[in-house]
Amino acid sequence: MTRPIATPAIMSRGAAAMTIGAAIATLLLAVLDTNIVTTAAVPIARDLQPDGGTTQVPWLVAGYILAATVVQPLYGKLADIIGAKQVYLASVGIFLAGSALCAAATSMPELIAFRALQGLGGGGLLSVTMVVIGHLRAEDPDSDAGASGNLAAGIVVGLGLVCAPLLGGWLVSSLGWQWIFLVNLPLGAVSWLVMARFLRLSHERSDERIDVPSALLIGAAAALLLLGCQWGGQRYSWLSAPELALGAGVLVLTLTFAARQRHSLAPFFPPRLLRVPVLRIVSFLQLATGLGMAAGTLYIVLELQVVHGASPVQTGLALIPEAIGLAAGALIGGILLKRRRPLRGSVVIGTALTALALAGMATMGAHSPSWELSTLLVLIGSGVGLTIGNEVIIVQATVERRDLGMATTGVRFVESLGTSIGAAALGTVFVTLVGAHADDPSTVAHAISVCFAIGAALLLVATGVAVRLPAEATGHAPPARSAVSA
Repeated sequence: MTRPIATPAIMSRGAAAMTIGAAIATLLLAVLDTNIVTTAAVPIARDLQPDGGTTQVPWLVAGYILAATVVQPLYGKLADIIGAKQVYLASVGIFLAGSALCAAATSMPELIAFRALQGLGGGGLLSVTMVVIGHLRAEDPDSDAGASGNLAAGIVVGLGLVCAPLLGGWLVSSLGWQWIFLVNLPLGAVSWLVMARFLRLSHERSDERIDVPSALLIGAAAALLLLGCQWGGQRYSWLSAPELALGAGVLVLTLTFAARQRHSLAPFFPPRLLRVPVLRIVSFLQLATGLGMAAGTLYIVLELQVVHGASPVQTGLALIPEAIGLAAGALIGGILLKRRRPLRGSVVIGTALTALALAGMATMGAHSPSWELSTLLVLIGSGVGLTIGNEVIIVQATVERRDLGMATTGVRFVESLGTSIGAAALGTVFVTLVGAHADDPSTVAHAISVCFAIGAALLLVATGVAVRLPAEATGHAPPARSAVSA
């Protein structure tokens, strides 16, 4: 139920441009933070706790991922009920508070706790920002908001991929690890202020209440699943009692959540979304892509450093072709969107390119020429750039305006879970194949090739499913006249 309040305010072109710039800065902030902290985790642990601090590094990384993932569905629901602007400001504010506390941490337990708090805000940096961009595009379909957001997503992922390891290493060695978190403050504060001052979105106030038990159920199920993926094959064997208990917990919580959605008067995840074929297709694509691209992140780095003997700095430089491909693919996707060209073709071609490139990576060895690796990285980047924004845009253009938040964060949530599951499954394959020969480059190269082949197969399946997408994003119905400006 909604209450008509007032006519939505219209943003000037200058204000729209500033909000798009702030959205791009937020996306960059999210990608840089994740990659910088992962790169610098070991030096941070050694400084805070010289004796045994490195054993807590997995929790430093996992704490953020857990918090950021489980909060995404809640952010989506809140965006649909109270407005995307308010949720964006809250998530960025929490992230900045967590960043400041992380910089002030004096022990590893403190830093892990503050990093989890930072993750609660970080869960909205990517997903809620894409919701904001979706609303901007819905308010003015003739604007460049959708194309700009699509292009920005590819460019910032590329920048984060290449710049984060270099920037993280320089900050730790020159200024101290605290600056890894302090650099978030000026960029995040400017983005927050710009959005608070200039962002105007029409939003229908809703009397709907959040089903808190459902939010807790889905969050707890995701947390247990992520923990199982983090621990499986490393801390515990996959068939150990703790892993089986976590699996049983995920199953019970998920079934309870599903049953509650069927009987709740105000379900957390509206059943009407399940009846949208495009959302089901894109959710599968996000899951398959997350599973497959788990082979395209960690194992590319392992390929460079273990098989080809590259240093961390050389690794960052070697990844530049992938960043160029990401930017090029996103640019092409943005142009297609701006010109109202069919988006299905870009998703199909992008997914197929990624599958082809991963298959090519599976055939590489220690003596493969550098140009071959660079070519395959360009193809991977181009494929991801063509799909990274267009899948979300197709969903946003298909669902009702009132469901933008839940639909956008929902597909992002599925992709995050897919990546975690893929990383765990491929990690098990890798460890099993390597065995006690982790120092043998040929053995490692073989194990990496198998992981790439699995990723290619998953992306090939995704390509076949992507053909079922609609030819183009049809766009939203015009915003209701009786709405409140948020």
